Amino acid sequence: MNKGQGFQLTPRLRRMAAAAVRWGSPPPESDRLANQTKAFFELYKDLPLRERQARSLAYALSREPVRVFPEECLQGIVNGRTPDPQWRHADWGEHSATQSASSRAATEVAGRREMIDQWPETPAMPGKDSFIINGEGIPGHVGWNYQWILKEGVHGVLERHRAALASASDPEAQAYYEGVLICWEAALDWNRQHVAELRRLRDASANRSEQRRLAESIALLERVPEHPARTFREAVQSFWFQWTVVMFEAPYGGNSPGRLDWFLWPYLQKELETGSLSYQEAGELVAELFIRIDQRVHPWDGHVNTIVIGGIGPNGEDGATPLSFLMLDVFEQLDLTHPAVYTRISSQNSEAYWDRCIEFLLHGGNRAQILADDTIIPAMMRDGRMPFEDAAMYMCGGCMELSPHGMNSDLLFSFIYNVPKTLELLVTGGECLTTGQKHRIAMAKGLADAGSFSTFYDAFVEEMARVLHTQFRCLDIYSEEMARHRPQFLLSSLVRDCLEKGRDQQDGGARYSDYGGTPLGLQNAADALFAIKTAVFEERFCSAAELVQALRADFVGHRVLHRRLLGIPKYGMGDAGADAMMSRVVTDVCTIFDSHRNRHGCRVKPIIFTFVWAPQMGKSLGASADGRKAGWPIAHGLTPQNSGMAQGITTAIQSCTSMPHAQVSGGASTMWDMDEGWIDHARLSAIVRTFIDTGGQIFQGNTTNVAELEEALENPDGHAHLIVRVGGYSARFTSLGRDVQLDIVKRLRHAG
Repeated sequence: MNKGQGFQLTPRLRRMAAAAVRWGSPPPESDRLANQTKAFFELYKDLPLRERQARSLAYALSREPVRVFPEECLQGIVNGRTPDPQWRHADWGEHSATQSASSRAATEVAGRREMIDQWPETPAMPGKDSFIINGEGIPGHVGWNYQWILKEGVHGVLERHRAALASASDPEAQAYYEGVLICWEAALDWNRQHVAELRRLRDASANRSEQRRLAESIALLERVPEHPARTFREAVQSFWFQWTVVMFEAPYGGNSPGRLDWFLWPYLQKELETGSLSYQEAGELVAELFIRIDQRVHPWDGHVNTIVIGGIGPNGEDGATPLSFLMLDVFEQLDLTHPAVYTRISSQNSEAYWDRCIEFLLHGGNRAQILADDTIIPAMMRDGRMPFEDAAMYMCGGCMELSPHGMNSDLLFSFIYNVPKTLELLVTGGECLTTGQKHRIAMAKGLADAGSFSTFYDAFVEEMARVLHTQFRCLDIYSEEMARHRPQFLLSSLVRDCLEKGRDQQDGGARYSDYGGTPLGLQNAADALFAIKTAVFEERFCSAAELVQALRADFVGHRVLHRRLLGIPKYGMGDAGADAMMSRVVTDVCTIFDSHRNRHGCRVKPIIFTFVWAPQMGKSLGASADGRKAGWPIAHGLTPQNSGMAQGITTAIQSCTSMPHAQVSGGASTMWDMDEGWIDHARLSAIVRTFIDTGGQIFQGNTTNVAELEEALENPDGHAHLIVRVGGYSARFTSLGRDVQLDIVKRLRHAG
């Protein structure tokens, strides 16, 4: 099935998409915070904490306005605009979870302040917590088992929790079950309010066609989500309504529909086979669903609601279906960035599906991302905890943070760590090259203290471990406080094992209570380490003192040394020594992650990608021993630096896929931008197959003409349509900050 075959956007959908953009740019302010505050601090102030929290959320949800739009088939929309909807919402208790956790971390975690002080303030990232997002554990980036709602309805979820409550003797479990019941009853109440409004509109309308449309919607909402879905339309409506209310409770960036094609396909399959629903009619429902998802977060490209399609199922079977193709057909024709549609590829998938994925990567408007099942699934299973059937159900929580669908708690992506900054401070003996500020470091005199490269490298690993274990301990504190102040009753009721354990997903209820974080600039650190090893300890063409002096001067007055450092091989060039150094750094970072067990006895997973942080992290860095100048952006994911790809894309990919991808259980992303005049389907197919066959995990990139990007810098109003691949997500180019725009423009475009 080829691009666009059998489905076309209708005038109705085009009108709806345009109206949704207007409504969502930005959406109206929500009354949710005011209602929840009133309920918590006034109406229910004398109730026990868990009931107080649940009833406050239920009160706010039941008072959310009912909005019905012309021509729509799907019902239910929440005002998307709450304060900073990408990252947090208000927490309910005497103190918020973040306030309480920050206070505890400051007093309980030895060295936390010292670690934070290692990263200087930069204009791009205010404050000193530039290795931790806002200095706190950030929730989100997971999915939940909405298929339970499709199969048994909210009624079935309520019955299972009522039965658990009736047999529970543990007071904490009882309070949790009661909270789930309160919140889902409120969701049904809000659904009934929609039915009442639709009836009012039907009775007031004199248009028979409109009356029929409204009557169909009434019948739909009288059935779902309370009861099991029977048809594809009922399944889509049931999904959408539960998505709306769960996201009302948990409006975090990266919370995603996950394997939507897998869970919706059984409903569509029956109707396509009988002819009761056509491919075009199914596509119209999918398109309206996509428009609705985008409408809620339209101004925030980085919110990233991700659908992963295709791949394999829990029994190893081919998971690509006609619905997988249909979702690509629909998404390509919609000028949207939400929901992101990413393709999973496995050796079990058909050649037709592989070709369709390549076509999407080539002509999908820089919105594609390919995930390799045959590499990713073993990486998720590597520590023996996760069986194949769980790992095979992996999804992307946002950009590419991997987790088994509906099984993980929501501290999955919680911090970023600027690895080259640790190396810089170790080289200089604690001197920040961008500010001159001194910091306490393991080697007081830095590189000059090291009698051998082995001694220096061991100190580097020790310092990384000190920083990371400090952050890991902070995440335990955030998890404790989130469980106390931020219970997620709706979400947790759809996360595996929370029902059986009687606990919220952040209180140990989830099957996998793994945390996750991102070590940035691994290739920058590796190239600098290899240069130090070569220049100072092997070829000895400069001393430690001479190197530090050149770095302080950003190589001004040190032209000869700069050239020699630039000439040292880089990771990506196919040089055995440079690639081995990168492999060593990746292995040692992942080993540090593996060495920790969190408060639930679970892991902290390394997630390697770069998002928008390449220029931000680069600005906090001075010059480095590989010849990189001060302030230059760091490289993306596991992709070699531009200077490391001088031998061409094939060599760069071979270097990249020789890395220990199997140790990266949270996802290892790469960025490969192509010259649009050179790349075609055959070349791109060969490149992607080489990447996957040799062990790569995640492939993405841009094919936009650089001249067009440069024109957009000068004339943004004329290029509002332009979408680019940033780093794990896609965004409207003109909406990005100048530093990120320039980083995209200056990336290497491969051309043979």
